[in-house]
Amino acid sequence: MRAFLSLLLLLPPLFGATLLNQNLYERENRVDLMLSFDTPFKGSVKKSVAGDGTINIRLPEVRILKPFSKEMQNRIVESVSITSTGKSGALIKIRPTDRPVKVQASKTVDGFGLRLRVLPAETAASSAVLPGTLKSEQKPLNTLKSGETLPSWRYWSVLGILSALLLFLWIVKRKSFGAGGGAGWLMPKSIGAKFAPEGAVIRFQKPLDRQNRLLLLEFEGRQYLIVVGSSNLLLDRFTGEDEKIEDSESFTSLFEANKKQLDHFLKENHPDAYEAFKANASKDDRL
Repeated sequence: MRAFLSLLLLLPPLFGATLLNQNLYERENRVDLMLSFDTPFKGSVKKSVAGDGTINIRLPEVRILKPFSKEMQNRIVESVSITSTGKSGALIKIRPTDRPVKVQASKTVDGFGLRLRVLPAETAASSAVLPGTLKSEQKPLNTLKSGETLPSWRYWSVLGILSALLLFLWIVKRKSFGAGGGAGWLMPKSIGAKFAPEGAVIRFQKPLDRQNRLLLLEFEGRQYLIVVGSSNLLLDRFTGEDEKIEDSESFTSLFEANKKQLDHFLKENHPDAYEAFKANASKDDRL
């Protein structure tokens, strides 16, 4: 007899889900009640409205571990409570304010979560009755910050600076080859400042061959290590104060650190100038 009673006590967990916890999320235009179960929720959601306007949501075959109740300072909902119906089922009472509201229900993909969203009637969906069987959403119910869904203003700032820098390099290259017939090295000291836009400073430079130079350009508080000439190549970028190159020794060290990449660049683009670059690798100029 005792074994039979123990078996009866074990039957509800086998055929129903247990509500483990609940979380309320208050927003300016909605209130979300997120329910988490120990097993995937496969039951139905039944809705009714009491005479005082309280919305009753019944979840058959759902057990709760303990009752839940919370008073809210919200323009949409006054209070939310979760109790047991005395049998295998849970009752959720949502007491709205004096404005009409509607409830939308949706499950997570894995079925372990159920969201009840309370919205003002004018912004809710046109359907007034919750469906008997819920369909799973295509994505889990996660609230993302705006910074995670859309690029921030810093992204567009960097993109604008890089676009301006590429335009500047294109103008410099065109002017340089137009003045020297394409034979001289790019941007000598006598004309380097002539083509630089306002606010751009060439801090250091080193010739690589007759047509290419290594520049450390400072523009709007950022430094860029660039190869300019017949081809333009951005090697590195320095934004923090502790990363900026302020003296010739630091520039020489930076040059040595990127020497392998420069060797590869000249081998791929100017094989005939590779030996000349190796012979002049120890020379550098500072503006």
